[in-house]
Order: sequence, then C-alpha cells, then structure tokens
Amino acid sequence: MPILRSISGLRATTNDGALAPELVARHVRAFAALQPEGVIAVGHDGRVGGDQLAELVCQELCAVGRDVLDLGCVPTPTVQLLVERTHAAGGIIVTASHNGAEWNGLKFLDADGVFLLPDRARRLWANADAGNSPKQTSYGRHYRHSDPIEEHLAVLGQVALVAAFRASGGLGGARVALDAVNASGSRALRRLIEWLGGQPHAVFCDGSGIFPHPPEPLPEHLATLCQETRSSGAVIGLAVDPDADRLVLVHRSGEPVSEEKTVVLAVEAVLRAVRGGTVVVNASTTAEVELVANRYGGRVFRSPVGEINVVSLMRASDAVIGGEGSGGVIYPACHWGRDSLVGASLVLSLWRSLSEAEWDGRLLDCPFAMGKRRIAVNGEFPLLQDRLRAAFGDAPVVWDGDGLRFAWRDRWVHIRPSNTEPIVRVIAESPSQAETEELLSRAEQILRSASDA
Repeated sequence: MPILRSISGLRATTNDGALAPELVARHVRAFAALQPEGVIAVGHDGRVGGDQLAELVCQELCAVGRDVLDLGCVPTPTVQLLVERTHAAGGIIVTASHNGAEWNGLKFLDADGVFLLPDRARRLWANADAGNSPKQTSYGRHYRHSDPIEEHLAVLGQVALVAAFRASGGLGGARVALDAVNASGSRALRRLIEWLGGQPHAVFCDGSGIFPHPPEPLPEHLATLCQETRSSGAVIGLAVDPDADRLVLVHRSGEPVSEEKTVVLAVEAVLRAVRGGTVVVNASTTAEVELVANRYGGRVFRSPVGEINVVSLMRASDAVIGGEGSGGVIYPACHWGRDSLVGASLVLSLWRSLSEAEWDGRLLDCPFAMGKRRIAVNGEFPLLQDRLRAAFGDAPVVWDGDGLRFAWRDRWVHIRPSNTEPIVRVIAESPSQAETEELLSRAEQILRSASDA
C-alpha cells in the first residue's frame, strides 16, 4: 500500500510493513530537527499497536535530546490543547484518524498546537527523506501527564458558553449514548457527559482499540449506536472517530443524523450568543451553514479542505467558530483544533435551549440533499481538470483552490484528491436527491473514463 504524506500528516498500512519502524524513526527525528527547543508532547489514539508506536516515538525523541510529555491514549484535540497550554515545542499523535485498523500514522503539531502549515510540512518531508536529525547532546527526559482529560475539561470549563450551560443545570441527568469505536474517546466522552451533568450510556467505549465497525463515524456505520440510543432512552447519541476529533449525532428515535449537522448546530449555538460573527468552513461543507449564519447576521468564508487550512482562514478573518462537514468543530474560545468534546458541549447546550419540536427540526430537517462518492483514479488528477471544466461548463462559479468546485445558485459539486487516502472525493449538494445524483454521476463518469483509458 502507498505511504501518504500531506497536511494531515503521515499515514501508511501496518499489515504489509509499509509503516516500518525505520520510517517512523526517520520522520520523528526530522520533526525534532524542525521544531524549536522545548518539550514535545506525544499521544496515541488507542488503536491496536498504537501504544508500541508511541513508545518508539518517545524513544526516538529522547535519543536526540528531546524531553517528552507522554499523554498516553488521548484524543488528538487533547494533545493539541496541551501543546498550546504548556507552551511545548510541538506534538506528535500516533493515529490514522478515521482510517481502518490496517492503517496508522503520525500527525505533527507546531508549537501553537495546530497542524503544520503546508510549507513546513514540505520541509519536514524533505528533512525525513534526507535523514536529517538533530545533533545529540544528551538523552531527553520522558515523563507522563497525570490526567490529560481532566486538564482538557478544566480548560473547556473556562469557556463562557460552556460555563453558562453547566451553571444552568447542564444535561440535568439526561442519558447520552456514546460510541467511541473503543479508541481514544472511550474515557474522554464518558467523563465529558458526567462533567456536563448527564448519564453516559457507553456502547463501544472499552478502550481496547479493537474497532467493532468501520471507524469513520458515518451514519451507515452506527447501527448499534442507533439501536442503543432508542432503547436506552437517551436524548441523543454521540459517535467519534478513533482520535476523537470528529463528532456525529444520532437522534433519540435512533435515526442517524448526517455528519454535516454537527458543525451546523455548533455554529448556531455560538452565533446565538455572538450574533454577526464570522464563520469559516471548508469548501465541501453543507450550504446549511450559510442559512444558519444568515439567520443570526453572520457571514461565512470557505477554505480548502484540511484542518490547518480552516484554522489559517479563521485566524485571518477573526472567526468565532469554524470547522468541517465531516463532523469537526473548531472553537477558538477553547483552542485551535477540531474537537469532539467541544463540539458535543456546544451541540448539547443548543439542545438545552430549544423546545423538543425545535430540536427535532434542527436534527431531522434537511434543506439540501448531499451526496458523497469515493473514486479510485488511475493517473494524475491535474490531467483531468480540463475535462471536468468542460463537463461542468454551465457553472457560473468555478473555484480551483482545492481540486475543483463548481457552484450554481442553489447547488454545488466539489471534486478533489483526498489528503488522507489514495482516492478522489466527489461531494455535491442540491435541493433534491435526484439533482445531487446527477452532479455526482457527471463527475464520476469523467473520473472513471480516465481510469479505464
């Protein structure tokens, strides 16, 4: 299988030896050479074998004289928050995010707790390929944080909107069903719900790292959570991916909710308190975000896909909330990273403020029909762009900041190579499923014809 390197980090397969210890060591040493002096925080997402890779990362950092703050099995956003809070020189998370059990990898954080900007990522890959490593002066110290999740919650508790939610009674004893795919969110989600005054109903939260279903938290993967949400009497179901930076919802009836709704609801929760605020989402996120922002006098900017791209535009535009339609919520009042604990707190605070009928409408009413496809393509994506432009020549707005995005007054289609998998993603949205399928099929026909050539 290929080794993937992008703004989302390094990923490779473990079942065929692609993610070899030498590869990991080379990238860890190159990262140590890139970062300023100081401690480096390390965590892992809990998937099988991740603890051994995390230990290797710690050993390599210490071997080149770096002190290491070992956070153990924690969500990616916990590592991000603690890098920012402790003024560390950077961070490394052993994770392949939503990829399957046969994958693992490394996410690299800069000293501000945010993923590396594209130019710094390119420098890292060049350093790793050249075998660059810091000169060893002494062996670094390796020490463990006593309770990273407690510190994460303490910081979240200082956020005004969340503090007000807790002060008003929080969840008031309500039950919340949880699916952490037995990975890093297992303990964190349970503690969050208790901290918010609720009763956690854990479904797949044993922390074993053994995925009970495909780990990407898509509605089609959440059958057990849907059933348990309904049968347990939970007011909502929450699902996260292995490194718990993405959040997906299940209605109390057991009906799964589109992953796009998470950022929509988080945006509403914040704009109700900060009317007129700026929102940043990526180019593949639902246009329902614009509808919500308009309701509260806000405005929406769109960035290329990828957390660092969203964060960069949020900083430049002084945004109050942002994220990605895959379920990632970024709330700078807490920290600069996609965070399922933050997302859950915001969504649940909105639940508390609405009537049951209003809440049902927020979760279940969909003004647009969205469709997504993943297509394996032989050949380079740039060679297909002229054919795609011709196929969508009737689009009045064409954006090439990340693949190609064609937009009309009430619909759009975004076609782009994935940052994390060897595929092309096609995402479209329109007022009806039939119209969305037509956009998807038009794009897929071009992409598959290139593969068949």
